[in-house]
Amino acid sequence: MARRQSFHQFSFLPKIRLHHGGDIGKGKRKITRPFDPKRALHIVLRSSRARGPWSFLHPRHKNRVSLLVQATAKRFDVTIYRYANVGNHFHFLLRAKSRRRLQAFLRTLTGRIACVVSGAKKASAMVGRFWDKLAYSRIVSWGREYEILKQYLLKNLFEALGVDRKTAQLLVAMQRSLRDAGLAPPD
Repeated sequence: MARRQSFHQFSFLPKIRLHHGGDIGKGKRKITRPFDPKRALHIVLRSSRARGPWSFLHPRHKNRVSLLVQATAKRFDVTIYRYANVGNHFHFLLRAKSRRRLQAFLRTLTGRIACVVSGAKKASAMVGRFWDKLAYSRIVSWGREYEILKQYLLKNLFEALGVDRKTAQLLVAMQRSLRDAGLAPPD
């Protein structure tokens, strides 16, 4: 009996990485963060030290951190489509015009938030690391992936306000239905 030969098409184009940071590159050589100026990025900044009086949602810090995010984005010409402050981590859906501006935005924002929350001054070093890992980032495609991520960030906002997960999912679904019916303003 003759064996059927199967043919595979090989891709000569290199695979494009869409993720960077977090636990992804741990123990591996350093590589550049994937970036596309025409697409949005999902960025997560996490700190296990941001609990109790150092929480990003603490009444002393909440408004200052929010103003800091907006001012830093404006300074480095970064468009923030949506962000969620969840207390011990942030989710951002944003777009930067260049890699250099994104790097400057992340470097400045993380340093200033750590100083505001911990009360450290620029001259005096804070004890230990404030951020757990490198900022996690992922390139997001426009369309369905972008919309799903916007809903995920909205759900995170509800959960940060103390709404349980099931109710948060219901609220996001209601908001989506109202928007699709034309009864709610577009994002």
